[in-house]
Amino acid sequence: MSETGPSADVLDTIRALIRFDTTSRNSNLALIDFARGVLEAAGAHVRLTHNAENTKANLFATIGPDVPGGIVLSGHTDVVPVDGQEWASDPFAPEIRDGKLYGRGTADMKGFVGTALALAPEMARRELKRPIHFALSYDEEIGCIGVRSLLEDLAHAGIKPGLAIIGEPTEMRVVGAHKAGSVIETNVRGREGHSSAPAKGANAVMMAGEFIGYLAQRADELRGDQDQHFDPPYTTVQANMMLGGTAVNVLARDAKIFWEYRALPDRDVTSLVPGIIAHADQHILPKYQSGAPEAAFHTHVHVVYPGLVRDENSPAVRLACEISGGNDVHAVSYGTEAGLFQQAGIPAVVCGPGSINNAHKADEYVSLAQLALGEFFVRKVIERTYR
Repeated sequence: MSETGPSADVLDTIRALIRFDTTSRNSNLALIDFARGVLEAAGAHVRLTHNAENTKANLFATIGPDVPGGIVLSGHTDVVPVDGQEWASDPFAPEIRDGKLYGRGTADMKGFVGTALALAPEMARRELKRPIHFALSYDEEIGCIGVRSLLEDLAHAGIKPGLAIIGEPTEMRVVGAHKAGSVIETNVRGREGHSSAPAKGANAVMMAGEFIGYLAQRADELRGDQDQHFDPPYTTVQANMMLGGTAVNVLARDAKIFWEYRALPDRDVTSLVPGIIAHADQHILPKYQSGAPEAAFHTHVHVVYPGLVRDENSPAVRLACEISGGNDVHAVSYGTEAGLFQQAGIPAVVCGPGSINNAHKADEYVSLAQLALGEFFVRKVIERTYR
């Protein structure tokens, strides 16, 4: 490690991880096998939990004494697609240009995962007084799916780490709170007909438009409840995708809306989705059912993930502040797996190299300087376990 970049071992390991195309629609087993090999060579005890199809796996590994507590270094292994993006280089063939490492997952979040794995041999050489755990999950990008079974497995096995550091890209700032969220799909059923006689059918696209209009109304209403730690400082609701219709002169029979909320983490939003569904059924649907009794809204909640609630006494936050040498604790509007660790009774903090502004886009990168800071941070974590 130098002032301008990470050590060669760290950089090589990160590059190796990026070469695995672990887009969420694909298997992550090749990457998990690689990580397992690195960790078992360092003497780690490794546990795997698989999805129902056995095409993906979580990995939980421990280096150090078999005692309660310890520190979890946590990250997800999946990445978002590169489809339709114009990259200057192969996204799965990492390149260094102008002090930056380019490739899918460099920032989100194979930079952190690779750093932790590369330092596993050093952890093994230390006489650790507390264990260091690794938690690598699948399908975080589509709703924090995999980590749930990982945490269930730990609870069943009676393994209770002391705290967790989730290495999402924060530019090495300490993040002690993030919003909760959900991914929701509403299917709209109308009745086809000629567009010259809309009352003789039910236009699903128009129904969807009114539904989206109500989402915007609810979003405006939620602006009054604010927490200035977040940007934006209120719960948001929005539709991000809408599909429907077959021709401009045909009443659409079907439409589909994908929408979400991003809620302040300590607010009760359990009535938000049911309230929106009830409004659609009671105030939008009746006028369309006069021309098509079968007209309907069908809503399915795909994913709900909890927020990370600010905890001034969190040992995870305190440790991250001690290592970083600062007292500033930030809040972010994107979601992570930290809220699930917190719900499982494991104090959590988010802190990792790179910027979220560089994630999920073409030419994703992390600066070598950020990776050096990330390596310094993990080395300091190691120090805390053998003192």
